[in-house]
Amino acid sequence: MRTLLRVVVALSAPFVASAALASTMAFEDNKLNFKSCDGANVTARWRGHVFSLSEPGKSLGDDHAAFTHLGWDGKCEKASWNADGAKFTVEADGAAKPAHVVRYVAPDGSKWVGMRAGDGFFVTRIARENEEISPERVKNVADWLARTSKEYTPGAELAVHLKATVQ
Repeated sequence: MRTLLRVVVALSAPFVASAALASTMAFEDNKLNFKSCDGANVTARWRGHVFSLSEPGKSLGDDHAAFTHLGWDGKCEKASWNADGAKFTVEADGAAKPAHVVRYVAPDGSKWVGMRAGDGFFVTRIARENEEISPERVKNVADWLARTSKEYTPGAELAVHLKATVQ
């Protein structure tokens, strides 16, 4: 009987992992929707190497070299685009560092990661509101992106960047 139980558990493990990732979303979009540091819902769109920022119901705003957003840890971060390095510069806790991705909190409280994809973004949800973000969770999302994205697509590129953060 124990052997049968072990076999059933071993065979069902991939399905449990698949079910956990079934709620993962990833897509290309022309905007990034996030919570600002003061709690407002903000949308950023590319305008060359700067951002146009707006709040729901308002027209596109002026050009901004950077935007501030809540990071996964709930702290305020500032993101700008370094055109020469083709990366974001993310400032948090007084330190600035280059990054391929921006980790942000969406208006519904879920945690997302986004990268530049042409004139838009490629984004994927890492965790729903109040879900824990562990290195294993990030690795699982990266593996899922790698499996479901064709080579040389934003999804495949994001998978590479996510895997690099958990090694």
